[in-house]
Amino acid sequence: MDKRREIFRVEGKVKKAALIGAMISALSCLITFFTFMFSDEVALLDSPLFLSYFEDPLLMFLNFLPVALVFTSVYILSNRLWIGFLTSSALWVAMSIVNKFKLIYRDEPFLFIDIVLFRESTAMADKYSIALTSNMKLMVAGLVAIAAILFFFFDYRIDSKKMRAKLLVTIAILGGFVYSGVYKSDAVYAKLGDKELINIWSQTQQFKSKGFVYPFIYSIKDSFDSEPEGYDEKKAKETLESYHYTDIAPSEKVNVVSIMLEAYSDFTKYESIEWNRSPYEYYHKLEEESYRGNLITNVFGGGTIETERSYLTGNYNNPKYRIPTNSYVWYFKEQGYRTEFHHPIYGWFYNRQNINPNIGFDDFYYFENKYSQVSEHFLEDYDFFDHIIEDFEKSVDEGEKYFGFATTYQNHGPYPDTEVESPSVKFQESYDEKTYNVANNYFAGIEKTDKAIEKLIEYFRDSEEPTVVVLFGDHNPSLGENNVGFEMLGIDDNLSKIDGAVNHYETQYIFWGNEAAKKALKVDFEGEGDTISPNFLMTELFEYVGWKGNEFMQYSSDVKKKIDVLNNILFKENGDYTKKLSSDGKTEISEFENIEYYYSRNRDN
Repeated sequence: MDKRREIFRVEGKVKKAALIGAMISALSCLITFFTFMFSDEVALLDSPLFLSYFEDPLLMFLNFLPVALVFTSVYILSNRLWIGFLTSSALWVAMSIVNKFKLIYRDEPFLFIDIVLFRESTAMADKYSIALTSNMKLMVAGLVAIAAILFFFFDYRIDSKKMRAKLLVTIAILGGFVYSGVYKSDAVYAKLGDKELINIWSQTQQFKSKGFVYPFIYSIKDSFDSEPEGYDEKKAKETLESYHYTDIAPSEKVNVVSIMLEAYSDFTKYESIEWNRSPYEYYHKLEEESYRGNLITNVFGGGTIETERSYLTGNYNNPKYRIPTNSYVWYFKEQGYRTEFHHPIYGWFYNRQNINPNIGFDDFYYFENKYSQVSEHFLEDYDFFDHIIEDFEKSVDEGEKYFGFATTYQNHGPYPDTEVESPSVKFQESYDEKTYNVANNYFAGIEKTDKAIEKLIEYFRDSEEPTVVVLFGDHNPSLGENNVGFEMLGIDDNLSKIDGAVNHYETQYIFWGNEAAKKALKVDFEGEGDTISPNFLMTELFEYVGWKGNEFMQYSSDVKKKIDVLNNILFKENGDYTKKLSSDGKTEISEFENIEYYYSRNRDN
């Protein structure tokens, strides 16, 4: 009899556990369903994006699992089913509603870092009118009603404290394992979501295509910057305080117009290429009346934003820029300059519309808020440069010095393999015809940019306003799949060799000044500059024109005297390229990373 009672008791516990598990699963599915409703700012139940979530079992499971784990964990801790449900639903549904409003107002999803930066997120939320709709209120009421039902009718508890402890440990181990193996995986993230319904280049739309819970968990890994090894905040602060912030002399305040040219690089330096004509005709003339040099970027065929933000901030290791962050743009602003950013395509690209104000720009003009009113297509350089000139003139009319930065879009790959009517490069028997066409389509765009540069420079040449123009390429183009264009053109870009790595990453820069700028700065804007990394490009400009800048600029200038190229695979130390720094060089870069980390994260200090 005792044995049978024990069997019945065990069976009862199993049935109870199964019932609890079934209830947690079912209610977690309900919570997940509600989060799907707010994964998009449209939030229509019959929208293609909403329906796409249910077509992928793995995507559904990855959204469901965190909900169920939170539900289960809180239930075990509190030993109350209703508390587990109410906590999980309040957490996930509330965050998904915030996600919806953030998408509406900022075209940006709710990320884990928004919790980390709670103060900044709250201040930002105060700028917007956020009110629950009647449907949202009805849903919240429904969730509270379910919690009440659980409270009154399903008071299921786990009697054994040891069992609860074991279950919590199991959940923690399972959660950690799944997070490390699946939720952090870039490959899994890239694979999931309906690509036909979104613009795959938009990080926001990629997020929306995967629901809310899963991409939110995925965002955890990008929310924290790792401190450099041996980070010493006190030492970094003391080092910067040993320099003195220096204003630009009023007589030396000239306008600075910087333009980063998409995938722009001078291929005429390669003797293996035979030309029908040079697509760099005006550019080469401009070099003769400019201070010029080479850049060793850290990206190839893409990654524009790395070169862009390194130039604007002096950072080699770029932070998240989610809050106001020290930069050279802020320095110009502190010196009384108007700071503007121009880009002819979408503002959400690389999240510029949210990040550029944190770098110090007064205004950011992009396709949605400016250029879509001019053309339904992205502007090519020749027309795009007119708008830079137009806003420069407005600033001059208002009596403000101007720091303008623009990132172009023309010459962005991939390049078509269709035949070019008048090819720049001569055909050789060893060439693949399609790859040859790819290369010539790229150079056709470069030739158009050459004419745009001519129009821009000739405008400023005739201007009485002292103006310096900075031109540089963000990275080399990828001429066909697996970069076959470089091989076809006889360019060695074998990354295992120094010369190959230089060919792979090298672009050019130019500092040009009109006569008024030459007179104000007392420099002739001629000669060869150093080959440097993008994070030292603004430093090079300041050194050349005789400005000292802020404390970090001066410190960066001292570093550049020893090591002026920082790259994933090579350096330039004391004038020589190397793949391995000396012990002194390693110490120098370690100190630079320490100070860079401090400077970029202490805007108020």
